Amino acid sequence: MAQSLEIYSQMDWWNPRHSLLRMAALKFNYFHEKIGCLDGLNVLDVGCGGGIIAEEFAKRGANVTGIDISERALQAARDHAAASGLRIHYQSGKAEEIPVADGHFDAVVCADCLEHVDDLEQVIGQVARVLRGGGAFCYDTFNRNLLSRVLIAWLLDRRLRREYRSLNVSEHAYAVHDWRKFIKPEDLTLMMARHGLVGREIAGIKPVGLHHGGFEMKVGGNPKVAYVGYATKQR
Repeated sequence: MAQSLEIYSQMDWWNPRHSLLRMAALKFNYFHEKIGCLDGLNVLDVGCGGGIIAEEFAKRGANVTGIDISERALQAARDHAAASGLRIHYQSGKAEEIPVADGHFDAVVCADCLEHVDDLEQVIGQVARVLRGGGAFCYDTFNRNLLSRVLIAWLLDRRLRREYRSLNVSEHAYAVHDWRKFIKPEDLTLMMARHGLVGREIAGIKPVGLHHGGFEMKVGGNPKVAYVGYATKQR
């Protein structure tokens, strides 16, 4: 089954039953811990979608820019930020061609993004370009192995397609993920190093129980299936 990113243009992003919304706190808390105080920092959210992670940064005082290829998702992000009284700059842009100046950001975040891009090497190069020296790159993604193929590309995708249909997403004939785009942690670390990004930590994301009809997750342990991490740009 082929992957289609069109589903991200059709999502009801801020529906409380949305799995990405439920996972936002876990990922943001990890990113916040690694970056530190956010007040006044320039933060770029690459593949921002409906603005779920971007708003968390803005609430803590960061100057946030979000880019995405989906104009519908960006409009949903703008509308929700306005309704929430948050000032976030959203603009159209590809992760492979980030439309901002060199060295402008104190932190770059790629949440639920890296496993969807067409040219990962180019994305990492762009992240390094727009980061200032000493800036932080925070991300989450999926490992590429047989276990992740079974758990994510087969089982989780099946569940997500049911969820998205229930959230008025009409697209259901395509996979949410393409296992071939999943990323081995060691490959990502080497790729980052080629662009002057020093890997600081990689940690697994694992289920610890059920909560409100979905899995409750925590950071820690082996990055065998899903993982978060951060790197810093060499000064």
